[in-house]
Amino acid sequence: MTDDAAANLSKYELEDRLIESLKARDGVATVGDVVSDTGLPYDQVEEGLDRMLQQYKSHLDVDDAGNLRYRFDPSFPERGEQPGRWWHKTKQVAWKAFVWFFKIWTMVMLVGYTITFVLILIALSVAALTAGEDEGGGDLIVLPFYLLARMLETLFWIDLFSHGGLGRRAQRMRRKRHVDKPSEPFYQRIFNYLFGPEAESSSDPLARQKSFASFVRHRDGRVTAAEWASRSGQPLEEAENALTAGVMRFDGDVDITDEGALVYRFDRLQVTADDSEETGQDPPPIWQRELSLPPLTGNQSSTNYWISGLNAFNLVMSSIVVFGLPGLEFAIQVGLGYVPFLFSSLFFAIPLLRKVQRSWRQTEVERENRRRKALGTVFQSSQYGSTETLHEHELPEEFADELVVDYEGDMEVTDEGKVEYAFPEITRQFDAARQARQRTGDEAVVFGETIFSSDEEEKSLSESEMDDFDERLERELGEEVTLGDLEESVAAESTSASDYVQVK
Repeated sequence: MTDDAAANLSKYELEDRLIESLKARDGVATVGDVVSDTGLPYDQVEEGLDRMLQQYKSHLDVDDAGNLRYRFDPSFPERGEQPGRWWHKTKQVAWKAFVWFFKIWTMVMLVGYTITFVLILIALSVAALTAGEDEGGGDLIVLPFYLLARMLETLFWIDLFSHGGLGRRAQRMRRKRHVDKPSEPFYQRIFNYLFGPEAESSSDPLARQKSFASFVRHRDGRVTAAEWASRSGQPLEEAENALTAGVMRFDGDVDITDEGALVYRFDRLQVTADDSEETGQDPPPIWQRELSLPPLTGNQSSTNYWISGLNAFNLVMSSIVVFGLPGLEFAIQVGLGYVPFLFSSLFFAIPLLRKVQRSWRQTEVERENRRRKALGTVFQSSQYGSTETLHEHELPEEFADELVVDYEGDMEVTDEGKVEYAFPEITRQFDAARQARQRTGDEAVVFGETIFSSDEEEKSLSESEMDDFDERLERELGEEVTLGDLEESVAAESTSASDYVQVK
């Protein structure tokens, strides 16, 4: 569980993720809430929220247990100018504009050259008929016009064959058919043909961290490597490494039970501002989530046939110009030959390479799905307080040895020469986590009674309660800071939260 994706975020990219989480919570959240939503490291979220207190209209609350709650205006009005944010938005808009331009340019290259070559063929046909080389060619001269109009109608849904269109002769050539209009514009379908559906390349690099944080919250902040392995599919050693990284990322800790099992504890991740929220989500076990590859293009077959046909036509016509008409002027040879020839060749090569790569990935996906099914057998035999023995026919031979090593299993050969498997370590870790949660309780740590707020001057606690809070706050912050100190630092609404952050 690497922090590379989070570390590479700019200040404003980080801020965008924090704002997205806060908007989903009407601007009110704890650090734990935002960490669970974003998958970002605890310290990074805390620093980002503290910085945003100074930049956006907001308030900071402290409850009687020393927990912090951030309250932002849901519309996020800024306290002042942020020149860097303007440049960040400009880059985002510029990138979106470039992507859109690239898609349109690809369509223009494909369709534009097709129309150009069709018009050239029409011109040659008209010239031939005019010269008298083909008598009685009245129907023939309509055919290129009909093909061009049909192509435009199919690509752009222009009704060229209504009354007043190309005339009776073209209408007689038209077949009656009903085709549903695609939901995506044609330039997007061309892009899908080349590079696959956009969802294939738009996955969140922090998705695994978000899933982990949400899973931990659902398990009341107490998990073991075996539990995470049942969701991630990792071997126990890799799951332990992920949890160790999670301790650093989400400000956790590790407890060792009397039986020697490691229970990873994430107390600060549990604090939530929403008492009605069921914290976290428990992803289905890995064996219930079958992998599948996204479609190669995501287009309808008819759309792919049209795109392939257009590109094949361009490839043939440009090949004739390049290899069959060597005497043409250089500009024509390049503009109508080499450029469309290279473009059309790449247009076929890119999806072809993706198809080959997809076939390799399909083999890996099928093996992983078989492994997940075998993994389900292992975990289901070990998670209910006692370890059941698995016979050799219950574990595929393809994965038996691998699973024994990865999940610290035992293998025994019976007197009858049959092999049996058991996985007591998984049972031990499941039991340890269950007992840890029972000792902790199954309720989320909800933000309690507010005793300090940046938008209030009156406090509700007695002096003795405030003294008790001062002690807890001192332990929390690691230095001698009292609630009185915080109160004195509140000079105005726009600066009080900032002062507290600096003390903290």
